[in-house]
Amino acid sequence: MNRSEAIEAVRSPIFAFPLAIAVAVATWLLASGSTATMLAITLFCIVLWVLTPVPPSYTGLIGLGLIAVTFSTELALVGFRKPATWLIGFGLLMGEATRQSGLASGVGRWLATRTIGDPTETDSVRTYRRLLLALSIGAHALAFLVPSALVRILALAPILRELGSLFDSRAARVGLYLGPLFATFYGSAGILTADLPNIIISGFSQSIAGHTISWSEWWLHMYPVMGLARVLLVIGIVYVFFRPSADSSFTLPESGPTDGAAQRRMLAFLLVGASIWATDFVHGFHPVIGAVVVVILAFLPTVGVADFDTAGRDVDFSILFFIAAVFAIGDGLTETGFTDRSATYLLELIPTDGSLAVILASVFFITFALTFLMEGLAVASVLTPILIPYIDAAGLPFTPILLAEVLALSSYFFPYQSAVLIVILTEGDLETRELIVTTVACSVATIVVLLPIQFGLFSVFY
Repeated sequence: MNRSEAIEAVRSPIFAFPLAIAVAVATWLLASGSTATMLAITLFCIVLWVLTPVPPSYTGLIGLGLIAVTFSTELALVGFRKPATWLIGFGLLMGEATRQSGLASGVGRWLATRTIGDPTETDSVRTYRRLLLALSIGAHALAFLVPSALVRILALAPILRELGSLFDSRAARVGLYLGPLFATFYGSAGILTADLPNIIISGFSQSIAGHTISWSEWWLHMYPVMGLARVLLVIGIVYVFFRPSADSSFTLPESGPTDGAAQRRMLAFLLVGASIWATDFVHGFHPVIGAVVVVILAFLPTVGVADFDTAGRDVDFSILFFIAAVFAIGDGLTETGFTDRSATYLLELIPTDGSLAVILASVFFITFALTFLMEGLAVASVLTPILIPYIDAAGLPFTPILLAEVLALSSYFFPYQSAVLIVILTEGDLETRELIVTTVACSVATIVVLLPIQFGLFSVFY
């Protein structure tokens, strides 16, 4: 049996489900009380999410059922009350409207013709390289304007799929999809307003400790390494993993008949949403409000650009079961006291008399460990209120330690750890293995190459 056959055997339902059950039962026997039950359900779902013998959304549905039976339907359905869940739902409708209006293909043609140049003087590899770099830098720049990585992913995905279709190489299609999305996702750590965990952590810092981290301070501390350098690193990794062969081909998009008026209206609707997202510091609305406004306008009879009656047939909403299960597990671990006890225990292991670099590394890996059990937003919401009093009592500097937590919350391995990765997997034509391999590579490279540099800069500042 070769390596690929062994992997397929491990991922088969015949092997994966008994393994998940065995892990869950062993956990339930070793722990006690409600914590044991919740932790057993969590590990059962994680094993299935990692091995994917069935679609992740189906595993989420099983998890919801187990939580409803063993705890309560209220806890099982708590994820459907989260704004982030419905941000994804409305984002899927935004993507469908972008496709129906022709804006995705129109933007794809515009970008392709201006990036590729003269097709008679270039080849597929050079064309791919130009597109990958230009799209990734552009997607990263969008992080300065739109304060949610989820929203950026949902807006960019349809366009990237259209551009990828220009190539006959699957590697090129996957690379053009993952490269820009990973650039806007991984580069978020360098910009305070670029992602929700950043905003949550800075908000707790202000409300609990009265410590403010300004936008410019965050940018100065984080952007050179974890913003720009990290984006370039991610682009390089994606290029190494996914690039067309020299004998592959690409096709310039045809200018065929298009509904320019519909495209312009859809662009205007997206700009309305972007204005709402970019001014959240004024009105305080959750990003889901901007998505709702865009969807209402895009599907509005006469004025809109898409047909709401057909949206349900073309959009896969099963991802909401995946997201809801992830949030329900996070809330369940919190309600049973597991998260608080674990965080408190782990924080006690930090050598407060050590160097700042050692303390920062300890906070990073503690946060990193918790992300294997809970979605990133849940970790930020639970760990930060415990971490801040600890920092204060130990007399440690707030800013670098909270930023170390941010770094861990942007270094994931598996899709279930982040709603953003779940959306990337669902929206694109790629395999779970391709996403996991690329995510692991980007996170390991960040930890090995960039993290020591970042901690070195913190040591200079503090």
